[in-house]
Amino acid sequence: MNSEYQEQARRLNEIRTYAGQGSQGGVASSDSNGNVGGSSSWNGSYSNQQWADSQPVNDPLIYQGVYAPSGYDMLDILLQVYNRPNPQIQIGNVDSAVALVLCDAEAPDHPIVYCSEPFENLTGYSGNEVIGQNCRFLQHPPGGYCPDRNINQANSAAKREVKHNISRGRESRVRFTNFKKDGTPFTNILTLIPIFWEGKNYIVGFQADEGRLYR
Repeated sequence: MNSEYQEQARRLNEIRTYAGQGSQGGVASSDSNGNVGGSSSWNGSYSNQQWADSQPVNDPLIYQGVYAPSGYDMLDILLQVYNRPNPQIQIGNVDSAVALVLCDAEAPDHPIVYCSEPFENLTGYSGNEVIGQNCRFLQHPPGGYCPDRNINQANSAAKREVKHNISRGRESRVRFTNFKKDGTPFTNILTLIPIFWEGKNYIVGFQADEGRLYR
């Protein structure tokens, strides 16, 4: 990580520490006067907007529905990716302009729990449409099955590689033929980084359209 990122992270942590002195924990939400407080719980069901609206926000700088409606501190998560002790894949600098998803590695089928706006722009799907799903839904046109045998075989081989690496806690980079919401196919260079954050295992999935990279 470069020195600018380190300095930004240090200052943000100082602000959080100061702001958190008056916090009582629970969900950080603001009333009409901008005061932070309140609490929330979640019934365990990944149900799109209901799920997103009910997520706890434990950061005094995160105001639900404004800064991080998902309840996930993506800055902190990306810092975890930067600072992972034994990187197996070089990913370079990433920021808010990167298409990415965050998946719950401890839940059945590894559902998406967060997606970035660039991911929405890349695929055409909104966060409400993808949260709770496994990323494999992108391997088929909307509402249909991919009839191309070569694509299906290549995607199956990529899935086996991902499954093999992730089951062993390894990072992975593969190519998938994915489909946007309008049915347009694109080659997705998918990089998967397992991380441990806030007492749980997650997988950060970075997406890149190969056609855009080499224009």
